[in-house]
Amino acid sequence: MKYIRLVGLLAITLLSGAHSFAQEVDNPGTLEWVLKTTDLLEKRLNDAVSTPDAANLLIKLMESYEDFEAVALAGLYCHEVRAAAEQGRNYCNWLTNYRQEKDLNALVVRAQNARVQAIRMRDEASVCLQEATQRLPDASFTLADVIRANAKAIEYDLADGLASQNFHILSQKLEHAERIFHDTEVLAARLDNCETVGSNARQGIQACANALASPNWTLVTIRVQEAAAYAAKIMERAGECR
Repeated sequence: MKYIRLVGLLAITLLSGAHSFAQEVDNPGTLEWVLKTTDLLEKRLNDAVSTPDAANLLIKLMESYEDFEAVALAGLYCHEVRAAAEQGRNYCNWLTNYRQEKDLNALVVRAQNARVQAIRMRDEASVCLQEATQRLPDASFTLADVIRANAKAIEYDLADGLASQNFHILSQKLEHAERIFHDTEVLAARLDNCETVGSNARQGIQACANALASPNWTLVTIRVQEAAAYAAKIMERAGECR
């Protein structure tokens, strides 16, 4: 009898958790930004395929890679948009699967496949936007929140690295912090009124690189503190990004 009750309580808990997870939706403004990004992606890739040129295709694929990546980094609840962004940036990253052919025909195929993912991303974002607008979530996660979360993660990495008093551990933390600074820069470059955040992210990357190249712990500490200051500025100015 106790076993049956335990199973029943567990089922209720799991269902309750699943229901809570299912209730999560993205901020409408974030989904509108995704739609703008997909319009840019589709036009760029369509133009590149219409007049194929190997050098131009490579440039367009690299530009599109960062647009797909920005959407992927936003951490959307809209699963199909996330999946399309992952697929799209995989097609656009011409270094991926480097053993594959890289002639003009192969690049055209990559661009066509990426364009399909951009269209899929647009369609799915439209569906999720309709749901999000109907429900009007009061505290949904915005793009500014993503940037704040990045800044907080950087601060944790840098603090943990310094506290370790160990170059090996610090190097790992700095590499991770540098990557998050880069992710923040990519996202900031595709948002309005976000230049200050992007600038601090670039300076944070440089500060991390300087720390990694420092010959002693005293200089390391100075450079890490500089990087932490840039992360704090990102946290402070994230709300300006739209």
